[in-house]
Amino acid sequence: MSVISAEEIDFIAEAEPFIADAQLDDSFDFCRPIVHDALNPASVFLTGATGLVGAYLLDELMKRTRASVCCLVRAADEASAWRRLVDHLKAHCVWREEFASRLRVVAGDVSLPLMGLTRERFNEFARHIGAIYHSAGRLNMALSYEQLKPANVNGTREVLRLACAQFTRPVHFISSMAVFFSDLNAGSVLKECDTPIFHSSLKGGYSKSKWVADQMVAGAGKRGLPVTIFRPVRIMGHSRTGLNYDMGDLLPILLKGCVLLGKCPALDVKVTMVPVDYASQAIVTLAGRPESWGRAFHLFNREPIEWEQLVDILRLHGYPLEPMSWDNWKRELKRRVRDASEPEENRRAFSTLMMAMTAPHFLFYERPEMDDTNTREGLAGTGIECGAVDQALISTYVSFWKTHGYLPPQV
Repeated sequence: MSVISAEEIDFIAEAEPFIADAQLDDSFDFCRPIVHDALNPASVFLTGATGLVGAYLLDELMKRTRASVCCLVRAADEASAWRRLVDHLKAHCVWREEFASRLRVVAGDVSLPLMGLTRERFNEFARHIGAIYHSAGRLNMALSYEQLKPANVNGTREVLRLACAQFTRPVHFISSMAVFFSDLNAGSVLKECDTPIFHSSLKGGYSKSKWVADQMVAGAGKRGLPVTIFRPVRIMGHSRTGLNYDMGDLLPILLKGCVLLGKCPALDVKVTMVPVDYASQAIVTLAGRPESWGRAFHLFNREPIEWEQLVDILRLHGYPLEPMSWDNWKRELKRRVRDASEPEENRRAFSTLMMAMTAPHFLFYERPEMDDTNTREGLAGTGIECGAVDQALISTYVSFWKTHGYLPPQV
């Protein structure tokens, strides 16, 4: 008879609530007939259209398909939802007047039961949807699992509820490579067919919430739902314009902190990212292939950038950064957070950075090797490629941040 160690008991106890949250009850019936136009849908349902990825997914759906797109938008009513969506698309330079004839909005909230809709409206909706793209969620490294659960976990559950309402329709889910970033995968190669396994070292609310949602979608797939799961690394702004108003990821938070400190850690690491235009093009193209159903796709950059090179680019933009050891840099950061003479705006930025550094997307976490065979095969011949993270790309991002006040014009 085997004996379970105290450590194993603690792990089981820690994992149990997250595994429980990933379960779907018997009301989710994925054995219903698949909608007749699932492969070439006349109508697509999109969540998260007012986020960074969602805006460009909508643009790609408009350019690469003939489908009408219905967007769930958090707003008091549909008139307000329409204004919010159009303003967001204009801010990201992807609005075109011809969109109006193929674009619908519904005022709701993905985190609420039935997305905040009445049962009648929910079912009416379901009758016209051929496929679902689920991009909605919160990316904030400083928030706990419980704070992120309504949007990232409950929201995914409601999307799956819609996916099996009356008929079955495919779901294309934007997950994250963060679901793999635990000590369990150190030294391994992360393949697209691998199942992310919960481990106690998977820290931070964001990675845990995405792990639960990822498992939920994969579980629905095993029960008959056609699904594609996309797991990108950090998604940054547009490769040509740098457009990105979402600063919840650690990298921009860290770079701003270094600029305001005038100091940076001296480390021998590489930094990876993918531009949002590449990610959205890849997702819509791969989701449109029936052979993608039941597969996962890893979206990452095969040519990341050295941290020191990234810091040198900041220096070229007028930010003198003194290199320090990692430990000394952390001590300096803590000192400046407590320094009453420090401008309040700077202290807030430093506090945010300290909280974000506890997250699993922590920039200097030693990443396992990643495989993207499915992605490369699916995009072969399309011309869709992820360019190198080089001086041109980083300069585009820094210039955008300076122009829009995220970074100071000079120090």
